[in-house]
Amino acid sequence: MISLVKISIFLSSVAGAQAAYRATTGDSAVTYAHRLFHDFRSLDDTGNLYNSEPANITNDEDSSAAPIQPGYLSSDAFVNDWGIQTWDSPAGEDKPLRKQYSNQNVYIQRDNDTSATHLVLRAYRNKDFVSAGEIDSKLSNIFHASIRVRARVRGDSGACAGIFTYFDNDNESDIEILTRDPTNHIRYTNQPGLDSDGNVIPEASSDVEMQNGAVWTDWNDHRLDWTPDLSSWYLNGEQAVTKTYGIPKNPSSVILNLWSDGGVWSGNLDVGSAAYLEIQWIEVLYNTSD
Repeated sequence: MISLVKISIFLSSVAGAQAAYRATTGDSAVTYAHRLFHDFRSLDDTGNLYNSEPANITNDEDSSAAPIQPGYLSSDAFVNDWGIQTWDSPAGEDKPLRKQYSNQNVYIQRDNDTSATHLVLRAYRNKDFVSAGEIDSKLSNIFHASIRVRARVRGDSGACAGIFTYFDNDNESDIEILTRDPTNHIRYTNQPGLDSDGNVIPEASSDVEMQNGAVWTDWNDHRLDWTPDLSSWYLNGEQAVTKTYGIPKNPSSVILNLWSDGGVWSGNLDVGSAAYLEIQWIEVLYNTSD
């Protein structure tokens, strides 16, 4: 793996040269024209903005009225690249609970053990709905990328943490951590995962035991490489899975979220329980369709 500090940066030889980024996927070197990087570990907290967890959202009025946290998440540096989501998804036959995203479920918090800061996405279960957290890249024309996130997941059973590319349900590549799973298991999927008759497509999804004793409650480096002919997933610098099935064919966004709908996939959070996707940094090397 080409790690955060080992990415090769070089200059084009043409006039008006700009930096480009080279990463290794398997045995192949891939060149990317662009890079997004957000480091949440040492953010200035002069006003003690990040010392406590925001109150849980328990009703629709509070959800819609919740502002974006002051500080880094309101800064141009973040807002220019990422959008905090506030949409909702109604309950249905296979998803018993309504899902409502809120600004208040995306926040910076200080780690009491180390005094470092990190980004948090939260999902909280109310009786009739789940209040969830999501950020989407402002770019929707990303066309092949190497996505790297240092993160951990904690909290109660019944939620799904996702790091993924998305165009539509047939053009989506996922890293997913299910809090109902053992803490040493992670899911890697290229969609669609089901055929037109609702049957599982075996090559679409892999339920993988994490290498070298890793567990998702600890900090890990997660990586998804999307190239024209291969999807590759890495954990802590080691390749875990590759797939040629279902490689996304359309320009996409990058999304990170934490959610539950009470369905078979996410599981069902108990009323009053919560789960958290905590992130130290996000890096995206990418090309675009333009």
